[in-house]
Amino acid sequence: MAVAEVLPSEKGFARTHAKDAAEEKRVLSDEHIAQAHARLVETFRTGRTKTYEWRKEQLEGLRRMCVENSEQVCEAIIRDLGRPRMEAFLGDVTAVVTEIDHTLQHLESWMKPEAVATPMIQKPGRSCIIREPKGVVLQIAPWNFPVNLSLMGLIAGLAAGNCCLLKPSEIAPSTEELLAKLLPKYVDPEAVIVINGGIPESAALLKLRWDHILYTGNGVVARVVAKAAAEHLTPITLELGGKSPTIVLPGANIPVAARRILSGKFFNCGQICIAPDYALVHKDAEAELVKEMQGLVKSWYGEDASTSDSFGRIINERHWDRVRGLIESSGAKVLAQPGKMNQASKFIPPTLLKDPSVDSAIMQEEIFGPVLPIVKMDSVEGMIDHINAGEKPLAMYIFGPEAAADRIIARTSSGGVCVNDTVYHILNPDLPFGGVGGSGIGRYHGKWGFDEFSHVRSVMYRATWLDLPQRYPPYSDSNLKMMEKLLVGPLVPPGMKKALAAVGGVAVAGAALAARSRL
Repeated sequence: MAVAEVLPSEKGFARTHAKDAAEEKRVLSDEHIAQAHARLVETFRTGRTKTYEWRKEQLEGLRRMCVENSEQVCEAIIRDLGRPRMEAFLGDVTAVVTEIDHTLQHLESWMKPEAVATPMIQKPGRSCIIREPKGVVLQIAPWNFPVNLSLMGLIAGLAAGNCCLLKPSEIAPSTEELLAKLLPKYVDPEAVIVINGGIPESAALLKLRWDHILYTGNGVVARVVAKAAAEHLTPITLELGGKSPTIVLPGANIPVAARRILSGKFFNCGQICIAPDYALVHKDAEAELVKEMQGLVKSWYGEDASTSDSFGRIINERHWDRVRGLIESSGAKVLAQPGKMNQASKFIPPTLLKDPSVDSAIMQEEIFGPVLPIVKMDSVEGMIDHINAGEKPLAMYIFGPEAAADRIIARTSSGGVCVNDTVYHILNPDLPFGGVGGSGIGRYHGKWGFDEFSHVRSVMYRATWLDLPQRYPPYSDSNLKMMEKLLVGPLVPPGMKKALAAVGGVAVAGAALAARSRL
């Protein structure tokens, strides 16, 4: 997989993945991968995945897998990421179970045809929308939430009636191995296949024709995925990231803001695509916020966060090197950093930085680590200009009065927004989760995921008992004039159109009944 041209926010990841690619060893052959793909195509053609009963059975199987193996899941995540058990359970078990429960509750209604209006000129007839599975879906999952982000896409894909091939991240090997072992026991093994391996396996998968591809990760690889998908005109969903800003305004509840910003930043050691990347703090709120945050870091993690069982680790040494480099090149004042960085244990302390250089890498690249740069701003206008000067972020967080937040929302763009909290917006299954521009394409979660992996098909049913001859040749001037008035108007005054449409509907229904009674 060649590395494409990258945005400034992706440069760190480009360097890391370039190294990984150079050292990659092959796990599975192209032939094995092609056979797996062919098996899924054959399964989908049987039509069995389209039924409500089959979809329900797969989702219930996923739920049992998570509940019955929650300890194994947590242990695998702890081995891969050094994450606290509480964070492993909340982030990769309960979040998945909650999504499954929501989907099961609504799936039958989502599958029903959706009736839509039919214009009077097209009556007698009726129209509806049906949602049918796209077919065979490829899902390439990331390492930072290796179970959550593997199964969330699977939930949507199976709910929509697709066959799915899951490629977990090789960077989280314990979880990768666990998913390959467990999934065939709980879901239809002919309709869901797990392919393990690294970049060569991903490259082989991308050569094949899929009906949809979901990739979660960084923009560097996303461009490779998008290019491969374009070869087959395959629709894609790209869940990426970027530099998600946090804005703190005058009037914000500073103690609450400090807790919620740091909680979102340090969960999973900052390795979250929607983590607060940096904070733009109004000058009138900056001193109080900094003091509050310094106190929280000490009370949460003590003098040395490496001894805390509430703080995780960086995924591997390469990402550790990357995050350390961002800190050391920032030119910022360190406000808090309990403990010493340790490469062997992949430990980077929770770090608060004050006023880093605007041109420094930490203000240009996505951090993806437990480091929060705090930038004092003189005005809200300056905050808006700063955000709009960069790529559109996956998330935006605003702390302050809702009216002030609404004004910022109206003048910026992001995948999602959470006012007076961080991260929590993705927990609402009725809200779509997705990016915009450089932070992603498409959306999922809840019905949004069901729709993302469904083909939305338009269907119209027309009656045959009424068939006006004016639509057919030979055409005449009188027919043209009638059609002009009927289709362009005004045949009747605009105020009467709704009333006539209703009367027309009744008349058509009456005529239909009369016609049937003569049969």
